[in-house]
Amino acid sequence: MSKAGGGQGGTSAYNSNAVTLQTASSAATGVDPYIEVEYTSASATGKTVTTTTTVSGAQSKTLRVKRDTVGIHTVQCKVSHPTAVNNPASSDTRDNDPIWTDKVEFSALSAVNLTRSNLTYEITKDDSSGVHRVETVNLFVQPLTLAGTPTNNNATRNIHVYPPEEDITVKITMSGSAGEGFNGNKGGQGGMSIFTYTLLKNHEYTFKLGCTVEPTASIGRGGAGAYFYEGGRLLVCCGGGGASGFEARQAGDSAVGFCDGGHGGGAGIAGLPGNGTDAGAGGRAVRTGELPAQGLHFVDHSQDQLDQIRSVSYATAYHNQVLGYRLGFGQGTPGGKVESCTTGMYWRKQGISPCEYMGYDKFRNDIGTKQINTSASVLRGYKADTENFGYRHNGGNSTVQFGGTFVGGGGAGAYGGTSCSPSNFRKSGGGGGSGYTNGSVNMLFSQVGGNVNPEASALIELLTSDNEKWVNVVRGV
Repeated sequence: MSKAGGGQGGTSAYNSNAVTLQTASSAATGVDPYIEVEYTSASATGKTVTTTTTVSGAQSKTLRVKRDTVGIHTVQCKVSHPTAVNNPASSDTRDNDPIWTDKVEFSALSAVNLTRSNLTYEITKDDSSGVHRVETVNLFVQPLTLAGTPTNNNATRNIHVYPPEEDITVKITMSGSAGEGFNGNKGGQGGMSIFTYTLLKNHEYTFKLGCTVEPTASIGRGGAGAYFYEGGRLLVCCGGGGASGFEARQAGDSAVGFCDGGHGGGAGIAGLPGNGTDAGAGGRAVRTGELPAQGLHFVDHSQDQLDQIRSVSYATAYHNQVLGYRLGFGQGTPGGKVESCTTGMYWRKQGISPCEYMGYDKFRNDIGTKQINTSASVLRGYKADTENFGYRHNGGNSTVQFGGTFVGGGGAGAYGGTSCSPSNFRKSGGGGGSGYTNGSVNMLFSQVGGNVNPEASALIELLTSDNEKWVNVVRGV
């Protein structure tokens, strides 16, 4: 019997209707075989984008994939042989089917990214045309940390970011602010989300980061939400925590969460109810991409809290099993709902729809005046609003006070939490706001709570192989 021969090499193929062959080689040439193809795809904004992918190392232990488009890409390998039988011995058939590997992701960086990844940020105000801060940060050297501010102009403060040189893939950790705690009780923590996304060159991305001070906080100091927009479209939202009630713990009262506020939800997670008798309900959960367009100042949460898939069951299990909280669903002031795209004031009068881009220009305030030192080379979509503020200040406002201080406000978010009960405000906390994503980003992690600080925040890092994975641990709870 003669020895079996070795397996034959695999073949390459491409669809000539979709791609154009640039160069290729085979093992017969004495070099590592490779194939390079080029194809053109339409981007979301209707522009033509050309991407080149180079694959080499097919006959070695290391397969190399190179792409000239910055971003996160997917690779999967197909393994086959013309005479192989790869079904298990117990199978009724001996079919020769190919074997597919698991899909894996890789991040493509350009030559510029290897030394610098510049991200410019502009501070603007919805009601100002003056000169404000503009700086550029090299994410290759250091991350960019953004946060709300307790000053009284925080409601109109915008943080726009854009890469001025090329597309950059980043990792963003974002969280709503914590609700305020009164008289030794704790406010609910702000919800947290971690996600990756490719920021397009000279495209406007806007962060609206509140603080636990009115008006981004509710009356009664429920926490502010954190909002991330691409143009005028809301991509991600994290809910703020509810504020606590006022009553101090007495003998026999629960040692944990006596009348604390409910935690805010990360993207896709409902806000938790406040703790205590007749506590405020948490903001309702929203499925990915299903946030209704219209913004609302008030939403009836009472029946929702019973109907929504994740609201009561998830919150009850979390409170009772994890924290041992006592629950109650009060009828304080209900929260509102953020709009899914920015309507604005000036642009609405110009007939521009909420999700529409306005073109490359400087930022315009609520009456259409250009902000002096912003870039005219950025594609703008965020629309200033000093009437409804995009319905972002949507935590339920408290109607009760103790010693002149309002307590038990609901947290803001996709849907705001309800404030504490007027009839039992001393022993009940406000509900946390809910989180949301429209599905555009690559969500790595999302949780209830996580931020104990009174400022909503966002950390922007350059995506690398070292930080692209996230260990699913609960932080800060």
